[in-house]
Amino acid sequence: MYKIWSRDPREQQLDELLTGDRGDQQDKPQLNADRPGSMFANSSHLKFVNSQFLVANSIHYHTWNTNDVSPIQNWLKAPDPSTNFVAACDKRTPGTGDWICSHSQYTQWCRGKPGILWIQGKVGSGKTVLSAAIIEDLQINPAVMCCYYYFDNRDNLKMKTNARGLLQSLLLQMATRTEGVHPALHELYTKCKGVMKPTTKDLSATLAAVAKDLSPVFLVLDAMDECSETIDVFKHLAHLKKNLYIAVTSRYLAETSYEASWHIHLDDTESFRRDVARYLQDKLSHRKLKPRAVQRNS
Repeated sequence: MYKIWSRDPREQQLDELLTGDRGDQQDKPQLNADRPGSMFANSSHLKFVNSQFLVANSIHYHTWNTNDVSPIQNWLKAPDPSTNFVAACDKRTPGTGDWICSHSQYTQWCRGKPGILWIQGKVGSGKTVLSAAIIEDLQINPAVMCCYYYFDNRDNLKMKTNARGLLQSLLLQMATRTEGVHPALHELYTKCKGVMKPTTKDLSATLAAVAKDLSPVFLVLDAMDECSETIDVFKHLAHLKKNLYIAVTSRYLAETSYEASWHIHLDDTESFRRDVARYLQDKLSHRKLKPRAVQRNS
């Protein structure tokens, strides 16, 4: 059995507000083009959750309750990028990274057509902390689906360094929610009988099927230089680029030739240099100097 998201009566009011589709109204208001990705223009369904609205297409979700999602989670064994995200947020000095939200390349990326924003910097330039700032900015808007992934060569299982780990994580982020599991992921789970590992090809195809039913998705990929399969990653993401906004952080790599429309070089950014100064000042202000030992003459 499948269930269809029920339509909240308030959604009709929201539709009228966004589209101006009312019989007694001649002057129709325009959509707000300044919102990230102009997501309302591409939305086919809006759902209220706790007095907030979420964008989604009218698709069927397999009727599973929240507890039943765990078998798929255990079967996928997807790497958990939230550990990296939390660590980056904890290391972030207050006030640093805020400048990215008003940077011209970032705002053009958010408000334009789906594409790639590539942020590059030297080792230790705070790229991971900056990616956390971007994720937090995107998560403010409840109408935006924000997914993220941190490539990490410190991962002992090496799952966070290849394309397969990324696909598994994105599937879990995009295809599971409180309403249930996307039918494409459930079909793959059934095909593998909940035991066998899915092929990378099947993971990619399933992710493409899921993404097709979603409104524009914002994806943040940190530390692309720590990915051992960069070419494969972009081959898989190529199937999703019609409605995928991708922000990438990395050291300086030749792979930026992957149709990146927007670029930010941290070494050339005055705001980044101010972040470094703020970070150093914060560390110095919290540094506790140990008292020198007093030597006594015997």
